Amino acid sequence: MKLLIGGALTVLVIAGLSAVGLLFFGHTSTGGNSPDPDGAVLELGGESFDLGDVPADETVERVVPFTNPGGKPLSVEVVKVRPAPDAACGCGVEGYEVRPGDVPPGGSGELVFKLRVPSGMADMEDVMIAELRTNDPARLSTKIRLVFRMASEENGG
Repeated sequence: MKLLIGGALTVLVIAGLSAVGLLFFGHTSTGGNSPDPDGAVLELGGESFDLGDVPADETVERVVPFTNPGGKPLSVEVVKVRPAPDAACGCGVEGYEVRPGDVPPGGSGELVFKLRVPSGMADMEDVMIAELRTNDPARLSTKIRLVFRMASEENGG
C-alpha cells in the first residue's frame, strides 16, 4: 500500500513541476510547438525608412539593411509593395529584391528597392508599404514603410 501511495505521490509531484514549467516558461522541456530560441531572426532598424530624394525620370536604387542575429539561416522575400493609405501617388517603386535571399546566422542582407518618380512632381513625398515574408517565427509576415521624395528642380531633380 505504501508503494502505491508513494508512486502516486511521485506522479503528482512530476505533473505539478510540469505545470509550473508551463506556467512560467510557456512550454515544457518535452518539446511542442514553441519557437526555437536559436532560430532565424529578422532584425531591421525600425518599421519606417526614409529612402531620400529621387531625381525625376531617373531610376535609382535604395537599400534597407537587415541582419540575422539568430542561430539558423534567415530567408527573406519581398512579397508586395503597395501605396500606403496616406501616399501622394504610390507610383515610385519599379522593382525590388532581397540580397541575398538567404542570410546565414550572424550575417546581413539588404532589401533593395528601385525607385523612379515622374517629372513635374517636384518636392512630392511618397509613402509605400513593403510586405515581407520570412522564416523568423516571430515575424513570418512583416510590413515596413518606405518614404521618399522627388528631388526639387534646384537640387538636380
